[in-house]
Amino acid sequence: MQLTKTSLSVLLAALLCSNAAQSQPAEGAQRSFGPWVWGLAGAAVKQFDADLSGSDGKFDVSRAYIQPSFGYAWDRSTSVSLAVGLGYSEYNFSQGASIDGQSPWDDIHDYSLSVPIRFSPHEKSNAIVIPSVRTNYERGASADDGRTEGVIAGASWKFSETLSLGPGFGWFSELGGGSNVFPILLIDWQITDKMSLSTGRGLAASQGPGLTLNYALNKQWVLGLTGRYEKIRFALDEDNAAPQTRYGEDKSVPLLITLSYSPRPRTSISALVGVETNGSLRLDDRDGERLYESDFDTTPVVGLSFSSSF
Repeated sequence: MQLTKTSLSVLLAALLCSNAAQSQPAEGAQRSFGPWVWGLAGAAVKQFDADLSGSDGKFDVSRAYIQPSFGYAWDRSTSVSLAVGLGYSEYNFSQGASIDGQSPWDDIHDYSLSVPIRFSPHEKSNAIVIPSVRTNYERGASADDGRTEGVIAGASWKFSETLSLGPGFGWFSELGGGSNVFPILLIDWQITDKMSLSTGRGLAASQGPGLTLNYALNKQWVLGLTGRYEKIRFALDEDNAAPQTRYGEDKSVPLLITLSYSPRPRTSISALVGVETNGSLRLDDRDGERLYESDFDTTPVVGLSFSSSF
């Protein structure tokens, strides 16, 4: 099934409006569990014009993503869920723009299936395992050509009432062969009554670790600062791709300020603004070896995201 930009944007807007009445737990609020838990998350993000290196033109990107989920929670620390993601990225390259002199790609589809599993091996520890399969491919390419599998896993130890800390890792198969392995720091640190530091979450097809520093303005409003490493790889339409190219890659380090509103427990709506730094676009051959690459300048990014469970 092909998901057009228009239909996904309309669906995302409708879901944002319909979920505006729910929220994350307020300070001191007690969270109730199912045992069946339903969830919905989504985002719409706009990256503004970024100049490619070597006077190769410029480009901008509009992204949208929806992820419904459902699962079973035995208690506060033990649950299993099934999440299905649908995403779309519209790349707009200026006339004559190129990646190291070669033609860039068109719009990218993103579909995923993941099974988050959370459990507590010990009264002071928590663990998480998230196996997933996803496909990222240019419009006109085969979904099977963009398929990858992977897992994110980690465990944390509760050192005190305000600090849980532990190691984790991510492993994903790579398009063209090989794999991508990276470390993750699992942290949940209530620094003060209002300030906290936690492991950040990625958007859609993104892979890589991140951290989020939050400051609670009051029981419903939270100001945050997020930084993470993002890398998205996808199969290209061979009919439109540059000679010998088979895969594309978009990599950057976003730094974002977020303002989140929680009108009801377990729902959050966030506005974000920031910049994408250290960005690059890349074209690879069938073996995943780099053929062409262009860096792009630091560029502004804005967006909206939401998450809700009930």
